[in-house]
Amino acid sequence: MFSTAKAELKELMSLVRELAVYDTTLAVNPAIQPPAESRANRQSKELRLVELASKYEIL
Repeated sequence: MFSTAKAELKELMSLVRELAVYDTTLAVNPAIQPPAESRANRQSKELRLVELASKYEIL
């Protein structure tokens, strides 16, 4: 159980970092128009982040 929680919390931190970099990049340079695949990938990462954050009662 602890190893699962540890892995999921690492995943959560990684998702936070990845989404922050993605969003910051787009905010700094609005000329960047990410392809639909990139936006869909970002959305799936955000859904996973919410899932994990809810599971561990972080949100």
